[in-house]
This record gives sequence, C-alpha cells and structure tokens, in this order.
Amino acid sequence: MNIIQQIIINTLPEICDTIQNIGLQDIGKVTKDLVQITQKMTLEIVEACIAQMDEALVCAAKAQRRLDGITIKERDVSRTVTTDLGVLHYKRTYFELPDKTYAYLVDYLIGIEAYERFTREFIADLLELSTVKSYQQAIEIKGNVYSRQTVHNRLAATKNLAMPVERVKDTPETLDIFADEDHAHLRPKGDAIVPLVTITEGIDESNPKRHKTVNPLHMGAYGMTAEAFRENVLAVLGRRYDLGKVKVINVHGDGGQWIRGLQESIPHARFVLDGYHLEKELRSVLGLEEAWRYAKELRAAMRREDGYADFRKCCRKIAIHQKTVRERDKVKAFAGYCRRHWSAVVLRMKKETCGSCTEALVSHVLSDRLSRNPIAWSEVGLARMAMLVVYTKNGGKIRGEDVGVRVDDREISEYAKGGFSQYREYAMKQAEEVLKAKYDWSIFEHEDSGYGKIDWTHMIRRSLGASQSLSELVS
Repeated sequence: MNIIQQIIINTLPEICDTIQNIGLQDIGKVTKDLVQITQKMTLEIVEACIAQMDEALVCAAKAQRRLDGITIKERDVSRTVTTDLGVLHYKRTYFELPDKTYAYLVDYLIGIEAYERFTREFIADLLELSTVKSYQQAIEIKGNVYSRQTVHNRLAATKNLAMPVERVKDTPETLDIFADEDHAHLRPKGDAIVPLVTITEGIDESNPKRHKTVNPLHMGAYGMTAEAFRENVLAVLGRRYDLGKVKVINVHGDGGQWIRGLQESIPHARFVLDGYHLEKELRSVLGLEEAWRYAKELRAAMRREDGYADFRKCCRKIAIHQKTVRERDKVKAFAGYCRRHWSAVVLRMKKETCGSCTEALVSHVLSDRLSRNPIAWSEVGLARMAMLVVYTKNGGKIRGEDVGVRVDDREISEYAKGGFSQYREYAMKQAEEVLKAKYDWSIFEHEDSGYGKIDWTHMIRRSLGASQSLSELVS
C-alpha cells in the first residue's frame, strides 16, 4: 500500500474519535483539535516524501553518482526544521563530493540551508509579524522558538525590498505629496530622524467620518542623503505618472529644510504648510493673554497673499500685552515662521488644497512600530525595520526568498554551486511515485456481505455512529 495512503488511513480513526469525544456542540474546540491532527498528518506526508527522495538518491541515482564520483559517507542522519505546520523531523544521507567536501543532497533539493533550524517561509512570517508587533510578541505568536537577538540578526540580513512602481492608467491634474518625519531612539543613546513621503492623488472625503488618501505610495528615506531621496522621489513620480498631464503638485509639510528642498526639485510643485503644525502654533499664540481679541483679524490676514503686513501688526499688538520675555519670544517666533512660509500659510488657510494628514501618515506608517513604545534601535535594525514597515504598508508581502542566506558563499562547495541539479530528477520522480495515488480512494472501499460495497464515506459515518448517533453529537 502507498505510504501516504497508509498515513491517511491511520489518521482517520483519530479524526473520528476527536469528533466523538468532544462533540459537535463545541465546534470551536473540535475544529481546533482537528487542525492539529491534520497538521500532524501533513508533516508525516512531507517526511515520507523526503525519505523517498533520499532513498532515490541512494539507490535510483547510484549509477549517476558513480559517474560523478559522489559516495555515501553516512546514512540516516537526523535533521529537525521548524515550519509553519510545526516541527519537521526527517533523516537523510551524507555524501562525499569529488572535491572532498561533504553535503546532504536532500537538504539542497528541498531548499534547507546548512545549520538552519527554520524554513525561510517561517522566518519571513516572523519578520512580517515584527513589523506590527514587538520582537517578543512576534516570537510568542510563532511559538517561542526564537530569541529577540536572533530576530534582529535575521532582520539585519533581509534583502532590500521595495514595491514595484506601476504606471497608472489615468494621470490626474493634481497630485498631493505628504512629507514628514518620525523620531526614533538609538542605542546606546541618541535620536534618529526617519523621513517619510507619501505620494497620493488627493484625499477621498466621501465618508465624513473617515477620510482616506487616494492611491497612496509610501517612501522611506532613512540612511539616504537628501539629494538621493529627492532623485528617488522624482524617479518614482516619472514612472508612476505622465508628468506632462500634471498641472500642480502640492507638497504638504512643516517647512523642514529637506521638505522645502524636495518641493523645489519637483516640477509644478508648490509648498503647502501642514495644517496640524500650523494650527498647533497658531493656537499656542492665541492662547496668550488678550490674544483672543485679534484672532479674527489675524486669521483673515493669513488668508491673503498680501496680508503679511496686517498679520505682523496683529502679532505686535499681541506681543504688547505679554508680561514675560518668553511669551513675547513665542509671538516673535511664530511671526518669523509664517514669514518664511507665507505663501504656504495662505494656501493652507484659504483651503484651496485638500486637507493635510502628514502627522497621521507618520503615525500610521512609522510611529506605531518605530517610536511609540519605549524602544531603542541599532542603526542597522532601524534601517531594516523602517524599510520593511514601508514595504508592508505599501501592500508588500515578505517571502521566503527575501530572507537573507546565513551561510557564506565561501562555505558552499564549488561543486554544489553548479551540481546537484541533475539529481533533482531522480528525487522528484520518486516523490511523484509516492503522490500519484493521491486521488485514488479505492483503498477505503471493500465488499460487505450486509451492506454491499462500502466506500470511505460509509466508513466515516459508521465510525462516528459507533459510540453515539449524530443527533447525540449535536444535542
């Protein structure tokens, strides 16, 4: 009998017993236990396939191995690898290669690196979890099989990831770019600025309770020079849109030097002061003594391109009422801030552009993971995590092939780099022999003198009814 068929036959009574013992009235628990049983069964099937592949390398490929000068060094060497289904146990053969190095051919054929205790897909899932959870929380979700330092090491080895930029079908006449930065703590001390730019086609305000950006694309810049980042943003804009059709690009921000530099480098771009920062500073000034008297006049001046003189007069009147140097300096600093960005102030106050959400975007994309909790990063850890967070927020999925290789290329035999591929055919042919009966359910059928021909569905129903009826199970 086929080994996979035997595994399924041996598992069926366990499935039926689980349903009988727990009962369908507790469907949550019964399905949870059945998941564990089927996971175990799947692991056994995989282990059986690997065993057959290794056997093919020993026997079916014997003549080929003689030609290639590959000999058996040791049989039945155990290996344990953690997968998303659980712990995989299998045995394989250790071969001596023509260059006097050694290798487990099966490990190579099934994509398991030397010394690795986890599959790449398992590590990829763990890293993706770590973009929204702390290292410790991600480890606990995946079964407490990793240490925080190991997660950090695998994060540091992750390949560079960025979502491919696709051309939009219809380029809008107006684009909005939101630029701001997060502030993260470094180890052993110090802070780091993590810039973020989000390119959008405006804000959808159809739902008054929840506005959202239209077709957003996030871009991080930690570790890049301002010039390199500007060139990157320009390249993405040119690839994503037909800039010849764009009439204006609004760059929203708090007026930081790198943001103004970004705006000045983009064709058809104008700077719009971020509403959150402007309103925060404005309310701070209007909260001073007697300032409320000039609030309406001050706001009216801020809505006119030629209103700076009136704005300045209002600020002087507010400053006169202040009793301390600190309060007067606050008014002076606000007046200077608005003077440096007057056109951007007017654009914001006149509300001729969409609302600004730079602070919300930084909070949603970066701060939730990088700076909200009392956490300190290494330079490498911050750079790689910032990259992964932006990548996943753009809809990217971390895959097994994105996980860095632990083993240095110098540790891999030159023969292994170019060889082994011819042995895949032997191994896969044997695995296919094991799997070929996957749809053949005749193994469960037999003749019964009282019932006639009994198939696998009859067997399950009769097994369920052996201890109690279905009506008792659901009662």
